[in-house]
Amino acid sequence: MTMPDPVSSPPVSSSSVSGPMVILPSGPLLLASASMTRRRLLENAGIDIAIRNVAIDEQAIRSSCAEEGIPPSDVAVILAEMKAQAALSRNPAGEGQLLLAADQILEIDGDMLGKPADHADAARQLTRLQGQIHRLHTAAVIMRDGVRIWHHLGVNKMAMRPLSRTDIETYLDLLGPAALWSPGSYQIESLGMHLFSRIEGCHYTILGLPLLEITAFLREHGLRLTRGDEA
Repeated sequence: MTMPDPVSSPPVSSSSVSGPMVILPSGPLLLASASMTRRRLLENAGIDIAIRNVAIDEQAIRSSCAEEGIPPSDVAVILAEMKAQAALSRNPAGEGQLLLAADQILEIDGDMLGKPADHADAARQLTRLQGQIHRLHTAAVIMRDGVRIWHHLGVNKMAMRPLSRTDIETYLDLLGPAALWSPGSYQIESLGMHLFSRIEGCHYTILGLPLLEITAFLREHGLRLTRGDEA
């Protein structure tokens, strides 16, 4: 499998795109997420989007799924679909309009880790992950007229290098609140790349969206490049 280099991977913090240049005939793609990283990934790709912020009790859902023995990969899909349904319940989409939702589950030794609750929890997660290999399951679903019409699961194999307690505390102090934004307490598009010795899989998927698969599906539903005066 091709191994992306985190240093040379595409940035998500800036873009030369000024305004949507990729449109869907059904209208803006609705994004059921409060994640700025996911938003920037889509905006940097020039896709016309509208945000539908939504919150669900991810910890309770993960715990319930773990008790029932549901595999982490399936849990990621379940969480993504529940986010989508919650967003549609709060703010219905237009007829035929597409809504995208995504979620990630970090799996190590069969256990699922979610976003850390605080600095101490982030330090505990990194202490467990250091020197080990874990998997990051990233699920995305697309809904139309209240029905899931597509989903995709991407899995990245992540090898974290050995870290001392000082390494972990220094990293968390430098990263600040961003350490609480994602499972595993790392931001691989920034300082988090220093934590890893090896990764397998798609860089976009690590950031939270299987963007290549999403755009491939959307092209089947009319997604097209356009000049600004044609939108």
